[in-house]
Amino acid sequence: MDRSETSDECEDARFAVLYRTQFPVLMRVAFLMTGSNETAEDVVQDTFIRCRSRLGDLEHPPSYLRAAVINECRSVHRRSRRRRVDDQVVNDELPADLVDLRDALGRLPWRQRAAIVLRYFVDVPDREIAEFLACRPSTVRSLIRRGVANLREVLE
Repeated sequence: MDRSETSDECEDARFAVLYRTQFPVLMRVAFLMTGSNETAEDVVQDTFIRCRSRLGDLEHPPSYLRAAVINECRSVHRRSRRRRVDDQVVNDELPADLVDLRDALGRLPWRQRAAIVLRYFVDVPDREIAEFLACRPSTVRSLIRRGVANLREVLE
């Protein structure tokens, strides 16, 4: 066995571990951002495929993947501004509170939704959220505060 085969096997093994550990986290983010399990799965799968060749060169691949998923969710949102949540069949396997949360998040403006999902479901610091949203950390805090207030209204 030559070195290139060994190197390729190591890369494949690292990718498999990264995929197994990050796929559920990224699915949760994409699901909460898009409101659709099918769309979330497409976004995450496409992101892994598109980014695979770059992941070995990165210092922190999970952050890169998270940013790529958020950006792809933004693209999905731009391409489809119509409400998708009401048109979809609710997955019977989802707990009712998760369906309610998904629906409530779907009513928020995209930036508020992104800030809330990243903060509360992925535990991303304000500084990183600000980078994703191309704004200042103080704007992130404001988006979160308004988004939480909107969620309270919807969920009450």
